[in-house]
Amino acid sequence: MLDKTINIINEETFVGEDNLTYKKVTYEIKTPRKTYLKGVISGKYRGIKIEDDFADLFDFEIYEANVISESRDDFRADKPFVFATDFESVFKRKKIKGEKFPKEKLPQDLPVLIIANEKSFGVNVLEPQLFEFEIIRKLHQIEGDEIFGSFNAYITGYIIDYTTEIKEEIILVESEETLQPEPIVTCLASSIETGKIETRNNYIRREYKCKNHKDNVWGNWEYENKGSNSNFYSNTNTGCFNQVFGILGVLLGLAFLIFLLPGILYIIAYFSIILILGYLGPHLKLVFRIIGILFLLGFIASLINSFNQQSHTYNPKPLIVDSPREISPIIEPVKDIVTDNTENTENDSILTRYRSWKDYAGNKYEGKYQIKLSDYKKAHLFKTSIKTDQNSINEYDRIIFNLKEFDKDKIPSIYKLFDSIGNAKKLDKIKFAEMIVSFVQDIPYALVLDKECNASLYSDQFTKNYLLSNKGDCSGNQRFGINTPVEFLVNLKGDCDTRTLLLYSILNHYNYDVAIMSSEFYGHSVIGINLPITGITYIYDNQHYVLWETTVPNAKPGNIPNEISNLNNWRISLKSK
Repeated sequence: MLDKTINIINEETFVGEDNLTYKKVTYEIKTPRKTYLKGVISGKYRGIKIEDDFADLFDFEIYEANVISESRDDFRADKPFVFATDFESVFKRKKIKGEKFPKEKLPQDLPVLIIANEKSFGVNVLEPQLFEFEIIRKLHQIEGDEIFGSFNAYITGYIIDYTTEIKEEIILVESEETLQPEPIVTCLASSIETGKIETRNNYIRREYKCKNHKDNVWGNWEYENKGSNSNFYSNTNTGCFNQVFGILGVLLGLAFLIFLLPGILYIIAYFSIILILGYLGPHLKLVFRIIGILFLLGFIASLINSFNQQSHTYNPKPLIVDSPREISPIIEPVKDIVTDNTENTENDSILTRYRSWKDYAGNKYEGKYQIKLSDYKKAHLFKTSIKTDQNSINEYDRIIFNLKEFDKDKIPSIYKLFDSIGNAKKLDKIKFAEMIVSFVQDIPYALVLDKECNASLYSDQFTKNYLLSNKGDCSGNQRFGINTPVEFLVNLKGDCDTRTLLLYSILNHYNYDVAIMSSEFYGHSVIGINLPITGITYIYDNQHYVLWETTVPNAKPGNIPNEISNLNNWRISLKSK
């Protein structure tokens, strides 16, 4: 049962008609109330690997989460929501399995950002429950002993708010002594948590509100065993297997000790020599003392060198930040891009494409462009030769920048086509951009994959269903799962990031303030362009970038689906200005 808090907000002394002294006391009575909520939660998790010989276990933590609640019916006082009965209005999936995320793997209070009625506010959800917990496999990453990624789920829990009542009371003042209230020395802790916690090693304590005044007080330190609860996988089975594993562990330990024994004897002998030299030092005077000190310094130096050699394997966790403009990394030279040294303009082939398309007003455009076969081959070889050191967001941005830089001067024919159309039609800056983007939108969608176009090779549902349905084309065995601008203009096979990379290259050539917008959360890419157009915009450095979908024909700027419209889940990968 939650406790009320009573605070004196005013005291006023007066003399009544009976010539006695009275005091009017005004109280503020706050009664805590549980307000339950439900909604769709999306967030990010991370984990650190726990030492275990037989399974990959990780200490799991949700460190960022948003909860979307779409109506007032998603909140109610003093009555919990039941899954799945009370969740029919928020279901986003067709198939509901009713799976509940293990309660012991969640904290008692989960900080989230509530998004409702186009407003957002941060709260601590107490006793949270998650259902239909789904990891976004495409965003799940492992770096050394750390994992991190994104998830979707349904959530319910409650927050503490208060109903406030003002009450007045008239008290007879019998003597001056009664006017001096006894000072409150000790805070009486209530059961109401403020949401603040402190941790120290495996101990935790929580902050509570006081019953008798407005202050807060820390609770006692409590031991919290994290090792056995917060794991992705747990094994509570006991019996013969545990005994077998125990015996194997002992045998492996003995074998390990035998292999290390020569090294241990070497260390013992090493320290014995140092001790003997130290003992003989007074007898053989200064010489052996100096030798002993040099041996000791050499041993310490070897330890420091050993630690330095091991430290290079650490991979820092990537930070998700907006790049203020294009970072210009050094493009590494690629060996033997042109394998035939006799290749020249005379024996090169020209690939010609004819395109006909319409803009949003129904105006028809048409024309042809040409790409050198040698440039097409070079673009592909350059892509396959790029060196990567880690699988991170910053590395992805570096890769697409290099692809853009390598191809930008190899497509003059497409610039010539657009120049001729713009001059002939007298297109202004907005209409010219619409003509270019509709050119790409008109190209049929095709998946670009880093492996073969085989549904059995992929775990994410979208790719698997797309390949099984045979509804669209696919470009397989493309490194990084992307076609370069030159490759795309030749084979006309592109998904979201292939299209945004080409459009970014072209619009940047025409001096537009344009950006590639990426979302690891949605697994999608669009372009953002700084033009005076109404619609959904991403604000960066006081500049408004209208989001523009590239994979759907006739998708106008500023119109993107609601399911990918949360701007908190978007970031800038490349920016032209």
